[in-house]
Amino acid sequence: MSNKVGKTVENRVNWGRWVVSSIRIHGEEVATRLGGQMGFEAPEWRRFMDGQGDSLSELTERLWQKEAELAGERADDVEHRTARDEAAGRVLAMLSRTRSLLEAGDSAQVRRFGLDGELPRHPKALESFGQNVAKMLHEADLTFEAMGLSIATRELAATLQSPIDVLRKELVTLNEEERKAERLLTERDALIEDWSRIYQAVAAIMEQLYRLAGHDELARRVRPTAHSALGVVSPGAGGEPDAPASPGAAEPPAPQPEGVE
Repeated sequence: MSNKVGKTVENRVNWGRWVVSSIRIHGEEVATRLGGQMGFEAPEWRRFMDGQGDSLSELTERLWQKEAELAGERADDVEHRTARDEAAGRVLAMLSRTRSLLEAGDSAQVRRFGLDGELPRHPKALESFGQNVAKMLHEADLTFEAMGLSIATRELAATLQSPIDVLRKELVTLNEEERKAERLLTERDALIEDWSRIYQAVAAIMEQLYRLAGHDELARRVRPTAHSALGVVSPGAGGEPDAPASPGAAEPPAPQPEGVE
């Protein structure tokens, strides 16, 4: 997981902002040129273009905020996974110590309490296994000598239970965080679909209005392409977009799906 936003989402946001910026910068002049055409005066053309820009801007910024929220949630997951793994390591160490004490006192007890053989390593399996061992130790209520010490199985159970409780808490927390990330991912993907539809519509409308106003270069620069809608490419340096792919040009590689890492 990473706390960085996805590159294709970043590219989409840049394209949305580029089109919005174009409308805000050139809208007045284009509206003046279009005044009187198709039954609309210049102020009406300007309101229409501003409405297009506002709709795209609102959705673009919502997408950016949701992607940032998802990135932050993924970054939190890393911390929680680390805490879970550290808690699992403490449980494993305590189980190993418990087995060593049982072997020193009465090797037959190792099998009785299920500690013979290899200990589990996966945190969830470790929590379940450790809990079963702690329960059996508590219920056995035995006392035996080990390395000159008097060992009570209930004391072993209590000592083992503490790191198990911490591990269980970390497992629950991580599960909740993963569900949050899944929800945010679903919401983000829904916004991408909405953004793609609005972006392509607004950019296409502005392309035609620019051409109608005699601004072919502006039209070229806002023309939506499959690659810009998918976030495969980004506007170039200096706030100017890359030229749309020309017929017969080599196609850039298709984007990889953006899912939970």
